[in-house]
Amino acid sequence: MSPLQKLLEQSSLHDVCGTAAQRARLKASLTPTPTTRQVDGDLKLSEGQDLLFEEGLVHVKGHLILEDPSRLLVAGDLVVEGNIVNEGFDYALLFVGGALSAHNLLFHGEVVSLGSIAVKGVAWTYYNDHSTYADLLTARVVVADDRADAVDVVRADTHLVGHSSQITEALGKVLHAQAWDAHKAGAYPDLAKRLCQGKELLREG
Repeated sequence: MSPLQKLLEQSSLHDVCGTAAQRARLKASLTPTPTTRQVDGDLKLSEGQDLLFEEGLVHVKGHLILEDPSRLLVAGDLVVEGNIVNEGFDYALLFVGGALSAHNLLFHGEVVSLGSIAVKGVAWTYYNDHSTYADLLTARVVVADDRADAVDVVRADTHLVGHSSQITEALGKVLHAQAWDAHKAGAYPDLAKRLCQGKELLREG
């Protein structure tokens, strides 16, 4: 059984990824292959699907979409040219043994990167059912809506943490008008739909 397969036996990765030391130990146990897997177009995980990639690099040319519940585990680095989207109320897992990069990220489930997370636009996680684990997260805007993410260092022009009622005014200053309308209506499905269509959540700037 590979290390990734063993992780699938966990209901949550909090106990093995909650600290930098734990993440370092787990990373040392992984053995990604010196190969690249390219996914042309979108990569979508359907309800109940588990997908494991043992390659050292997985390159998704489109969007990465995880339905609830689903789990994607990558032994090495994951590059997503489009957006990463998980919208729902059940458990979803995105585990990356190396570095993770994407254009935007909107995620309700659990996100783990044993390297860094780099997002060009907004890295938006929400609700306190799950958490995000990484040493470093960089993005233009970072939003943790009613969620305590376990990220050691956050580098962002705007970093918003708290219940949506507490960060609404600040969100209004950075969100695209249509995304702002969706947020005010409490419609995370609408925000997810925008990202799946390749539309931006943030204002230009």
